[in-house]
Amino acid sequence: MKWWILPLAMMLAGGAQAKSWQVRPDGLGPYKVGARYENLGKTFGGLQPAVKSEDFNCMVAQSKRYPNVRVTFVRKVVARVDIAGGFASDRGVRVGDPFAKLLRVYGDAVKPHPEHADWMMVSTGSGELATRYMMRAGRVAAIHAGQRPLLQAQNGCK
Repeated sequence: MKWWILPLAMMLAGGAQAKSWQVRPDGLGPYKVGARYENLGKTFGGLQPAVKSEDFNCMVAQSKRYPNVRVTFVRKVVARVDIAGGFASDRGVRVGDPFAKLLRVYGDAVKPHPEHADWMMVSTGSGELATRYMMRAGRVAAIHAGQRPLLQAQNGCK
């Protein structure tokens, strides 16, 4: 057996699996609230650190394999996932969809952020997790999911 077949098969299987990932309030695929950096940093193509807070307790990293996915870690644990395209929510909303679809799918659960009219929030029953839809010109420009307090700021690290 050729030495390159196993890595190639693993890469193709990971890509096929990613097609079924959905954005949920707790994250995307393996990028879920509570997952550890050490586990995600070595899998799924790895992560590339992009931004660190001054106290180094918070870090935003970009997926090397999925460049539209950024992950915010607080003390090396996933707290928020930002998606700029390529994946849909668990209700079928994706980047580029009109605001009307967001309302049709979520109804009264969609609430505008009190300080940012173009941020539409959908919280879970407990209110600990949420999904934020960033709107631009009446369409979804990005989808952010994770811990509600981290969705109150533009970037994951305050």
